[in-house]
Amino acid sequence: MGGDKRNIAVRFFGGAGNYTEVLERLCTYVLTEGPTEAAVLEWLKSNTRATSDDGIRRRLTFLEGLGLLDRDGDSVRLTQQGMAWLSETDPAVLYELLSSTVYGFDTILGALLDGPKTDAELGDAIASEHPTFDWNDTSGPAQHRGWLQSLGYVERSDGVNSLTDRGRELARRRTSAYPSLEQGQFYAQTDLEDAFDTSFGSYIKGISPRTADDGELAYIIVKAREDGPYGDEIDGDRFTYIGEGVPEKGDQQLTGANGALLEQADRSTVPVYFFYQPADSDALRYEGLVDVVDAEYVSRDGRMVYQFTMERLGLEPAEFEALSESVSEGIDDEDDEPPLTDDGEAFTAVQRRVRSSAFPKEVTAAYDGQCAICGKSRESPSGTIDIEAAHIYPKRANGRDKVQNGLALCRLHHWAFDTGWLAVSDDYRVLVADRPDLEGYEEFAALEGDSLTLPADEDRRPHATFLAAHRERHGFESP
Repeated sequence: MGGDKRNIAVRFFGGAGNYTEVLERLCTYVLTEGPTEAAVLEWLKSNTRATSDDGIRRRLTFLEGLGLLDRDGDSVRLTQQGMAWLSETDPAVLYELLSSTVYGFDTILGALLDGPKTDAELGDAIASEHPTFDWNDTSGPAQHRGWLQSLGYVERSDGVNSLTDRGRELARRRTSAYPSLEQGQFYAQTDLEDAFDTSFGSYIKGISPRTADDGELAYIIVKAREDGPYGDEIDGDRFTYIGEGVPEKGDQQLTGANGALLEQADRSTVPVYFFYQPADSDALRYEGLVDVVDAEYVSRDGRMVYQFTMERLGLEPAEFEALSESVSEGIDDEDDEPPLTDDGEAFTAVQRRVRSSAFPKEVTAAYDGQCAICGKSRESPSGTIDIEAAHIYPKRANGRDKVQNGLALCRLHHWAFDTGWLAVSDDYRVLVADRPDLEGYEEFAALEGDSLTLPADEDRRPHATFLAAHRERHGFESP
């Protein structure tokens, strides 16, 4: 693929959504017949609505620029890349050729991740990303979108474009802010600083929590050294890792680094990148993402240490991100009744843990850290917020890790909701169990009929199906 990168893609024959179907037939013809350019022109006129030789040549030039075709004199043939695509017609192969040849494809995917867009809005996104284009061709975004439709990444309805499931997966992978690292490869510190866009100082510490611009924890880098002082036992996919604090300083303390890993033992909220440094190397070998499955403060070699049990996740950072975000995605149309539980085969054990870990974070964020029932956000002297994420249809019954199956509640009202003192009507009013004979009834009775404090985003509010199932479990009559 020679030449400069293009600003605008060239539409193909067959209409938006059918480009690849016609392209596959054309490539098959070129491969089997080895035609002249004149023969290709006649084939396209016979098999499509093409009538203009100049229009056909313009499209052949575009395919040549993608690296699919090669025109040598009067003959047309498939390139190695063309044969590779034709052998499986893998949309990912053609997308890579398109995005590396034409500006704007990744920009469109990123824009559609934020929600459906018209062609004009997609054009605005590209113009904003590439202000030097001086893009005044209003057909440009439609030509980009036509290829994305044909590849199965975008669907169009009433003039509005949306990502398909396959397109959303690609968009997350292509627009992810996470570094591109290959498991098993060695990286110098400068390589990792470039990849993570950060400085680690004079050396990379054993545990390096990194924060985003808003001050929230973004990811953690963990490094084990073959000749390190902590006796880390790296064996197989599950291993022991000793926390921060050298033996000369006695018992390990709850430093920020140790605390960050302790938090991940409670729930996996951010990616944890694991590296291993052999004794004879300054470079670090990337071992992939790990999950902190357990943490203990134990006596070891005459001192107290934080002992973390870690397990390889076998996930890419973008997959981790997608699983976490899936907790807050919409589930069904308003009139549908979503299943109360996830399909048993829908997620692996690792994927379930990531989603389960994301559930408290997404639910409490949806309610802005306030109890849905009392509206309060109590804080301990140490700064801990007393707000918890409750499953409406319970987790012990395999209730789904979806924001719409969650309520942010203070500790008291979480207990009261889980034990059946409290329930919620379909119009989001508090219901109280009719048990005046029990201690605590008077306190809870005062809440009867109160409206919940709800997320501003209607798509993140409790779904009626989960609320009804909770009422049924605890013997409340449907209001």
